[in-house]
Amino acid sequence: MLKNGLLKGEDFITTRKKLNIKMDYLSLVFDSINAKELIQRILGLPFEFFNRQEARVKHRAYTSLYQCGNIKIFADVIPDKVNPLGLGCYLVLSGRGCDDYQDCMSMQGRNEYSYGDFFQKCCRLLGEPVFHLTRLDIAIDDKNEVPYFTLERIKKKCLKEEFVSKSRSYRFAESSFVNGTAKTVYLGDGKSNLSYRFYDKDKEQCGKYDIPYEEMESWKRTELQLRDDVAHQFAMLLSEAPTDLGELAFDLLGSSLRFVTRDEMQINKSRWKTSQFWERFLGAVKPLKIKPENPVNSLYETQRWLKEGGALSAVKVFLFLQENHALGDLEDLGMMMNNTQYSHMLSQKLVAHLNQIGRTDLIALVYEETKKESLFGA
Repeated sequence: MLKNGLLKGEDFITTRKKLNIKMDYLSLVFDSINAKELIQRILGLPFEFFNRQEARVKHRAYTSLYQCGNIKIFADVIPDKVNPLGLGCYLVLSGRGCDDYQDCMSMQGRNEYSYGDFFQKCCRLLGEPVFHLTRLDIAIDDKNEVPYFTLERIKKKCLKEEFVSKSRSYRFAESSFVNGTAKTVYLGDGKSNLSYRFYDKDKEQCGKYDIPYEEMESWKRTELQLRDDVAHQFAMLLSEAPTDLGELAFDLLGSSLRFVTRDEMQINKSRWKTSQFWERFLGAVKPLKIKPENPVNSLYETQRWLKEGGALSAVKVFLFLQENHALGDLEDLGMMMNNTQYSHMLSQKLVAHLNQIGRTDLIALVYEETKKESLFGA
């Protein structure tokens, strides 16, 4: 059972410093509306911003995907006797999708609009029984030069069984990059209603985007993954206090997981004292509004590939031949470009970029120049 208000006001030990909290994944099932209603009434976005394609989701009856940037809606259930109108939608926002939606709200001048407001709107317009959450992830980013804790410390606590939680399982993972390895600690079963992840976000970003480690600021991430009933209950609490994501998240974290200091005089682990680093971390945040990180724009990855992968050199070769009337039997570059359309993946990167810079007026033109592809699976 989640309780609201365990960590308030004077109960915080230190002030927050370079800590940021955000919604990092969200998936909801809506039982009795179609994609257009979800997009216009619930999300508050223009329907024409979304590109429709054939798609399937495993074990679900949806036949279409409506997508704008990283905002995905699976819908268009095949009508039958039970559901003659083919109603039902499945909204999926990845980490970037959550950021894209906040960007869209900002473009509309709704900078203070939070996911608590979104859940409140769902309840007001639809009623709680009509929708339910399947997953909700919260990310807490520590960007202090000296972080509240290191991944190695969390790993040692797990190995020594110095933690108190209903989640008993844990595992470790490492991924290599040029300057070393990025560590991840998983605590709890990812399929359970509540689990945790701790990882080196700075090193992950270096490996993912080929950024030199010395150019990255320290960035350690703690994630809470909520599923099904726990996710839905948390969302309902957030709808009652839309700006208190930070307070509610640390309330949940503090009441469900404790790293402790071993006490040989105490057999009962629950009586061991909470480790000082964990007390400091839990006490470091006052109620926070959702403030999404500025995501690394996917088009920068494409730009890096153009510059470093040799594609620009090839284009320069064709321009050189064309300018000097030396193409021979080769095709004119302009003709090739006229016959080229954006791939689905590239068009979604482009739409996300346009949302971010406020040029949503160009989205319809992007979809006109996008290849029609079928997607199978989510």
